[in-house]
Amino acid sequence: MSYQKRSLASMVWRQQGWAFALLVIAGLGLGAFKISDYQTASQFAEDGVEVVGEVTHMTDYSSRTGSGGSSKKFRVSYTFATPEDPYNNGIQDVSERFYEAQTDGGPITVWYLPTDPTSNAVDLDKLSSGFGLTLAIAAGVIIAGMIGLNFSLARARACIKLRETGETLVATITHHVTEGKKKLKGHFQWHAADGREGRSLTAPLADLPPVGSSVTIFADPARRLKPVWEGDIGSR
Repeated sequence: MSYQKRSLASMVWRQQGWAFALLVIAGLGLGAFKISDYQTASQFAEDGVEVVGEVTHMTDYSSRTGSGGSSKKFRVSYTFATPEDPYNNGIQDVSERFYEAQTDGGPITVWYLPTDPTSNAVDLDKLSSGFGLTLAIAAGVIIAGMIGLNFSLARARACIKLRETGETLVATITHHVTEGKKKLKGHFQWHAADGREGRSLTAPLADLPPVGSSVTIFADPARRLKPVWEGDIGSR
């Protein structure tokens, strides 16, 4: 059976390298978001107009975290006047300490940008809090994603090299291994006559050859590179 040759990008995708790319994007997004908050806080401090507004609503609510738990959030809604408009509204997530210092209907200090009163805030410390820590986390996520992506690229290049120049082995599929909650995908384990063993990449179970089938494996004669199944990388 002949299999279509896979490109470098296609092989990286098959190895779920996209997950590492998402890590890089998430890290960049997190860093950009926090830098934006920090710059906004600095802009309020330097160019903002300070007025006294009124608290119109106070809300505390729970938000789910990535680990499956929850964290408490605090939000304050308020109104304030500018020379151009006596009725301007604002809303901001604030720290617990700031929240507890406010009263519904009470006065609250508001900063707004004179060029754009819709850009306003009441808790400047909240905007800039955890700046260094957040950037460190974002950098860590980006680095982890880059390392993983680099590994996926190296493995994909190695698989392509084996397809083109590696030795050919005939192996037997020993069993299938299902993956995921729905058990619709999985991989197979193979065993070659020279004792080498390995597995295929994850694929729909319906696309895997049956147990007991003979399959072609591309392998490194020096045994430095991990063998790859012909169906995962494509035929010569």
